[in-house]
Amino acid sequence: MADTLLQVTGLHKSFGALLATNNFSLSLTRGHIHALIGPNGAGKTTVVNQLSGDLPADSGTIYFRGRDITRLKSYQRARLGIARSFQITHIFENLSVAENMGLAICAGLGHNFRFWRNWQSTAAIKKELPLALERVDLLHRAELAARHLSHGEKRQLEVGMALIGKPELLILDEPMAGLGPGGTVELAKLIKKQKGQVTILLVEHDMDVVFSLADRITVLVYGENVATGTPEEIRHNPVVRKAYLGEGE
Repeated sequence: MADTLLQVTGLHKSFGALLATNNFSLSLTRGHIHALIGPNGAGKTTVVNQLSGDLPADSGTIYFRGRDITRLKSYQRARLGIARSFQITHIFENLSVAENMGLAICAGLGHNFRFWRNWQSTAAIKKELPLALERVDLLHRAELAARHLSHGEKRQLEVGMALIGKPELLILDEPMAGLGPGGTVELAKLIKKQKGQVTILLVEHDMDVVFSLADRITVLVYGENVATGTPEEIRHNPVVRKAYLGEGE
């Protein structure tokens, strides 16, 4: 279909006797927020690692924009427009917020990082940096060392850095992990602002966030897609209620 950005079919991955993904299939619609949920040990991180190229699939296919990317490396997929965040934030703690974002911009522009040149003075970075910081509500924190940010602000910075390359698909791996209520609210607002601008695969345990943000939800149990549907359909699916939401049929 023309509006399908990512199509996954029959994905398998095993670690010895452990079947981490079992005939897993997934379809992501352009501009939507699609949540992937499941109990601990369901295989969500394995799925994410296979989609991003950090872990090869044993079998199955992954198509992105109609192109088979199943055997491409992570950096090759990144060049095609796939970005991801991680459960543990990946930022430079001792650099300022602006420097972190600036380095992401440099990488996106293909900057050769010749440090005898002042990269901050280049026209493209001077133009893009304030816009990038404002996009994630961190312009007022630009000169602060990243280590002094709250955990929620670090998540915002990481998402902002992932958005620099204007990816078509952004994979967010448990972005709310470790956040308090305030941080969760702010990050959820930031993710919601991206709807329609970038396709998002959201892997998340916070069900309030999932049901408030997602256009569609896929439920993973023992590496298998047991249900996909709208939030309302998933909320009332008896298989999901029994296997994951902890309710009886």
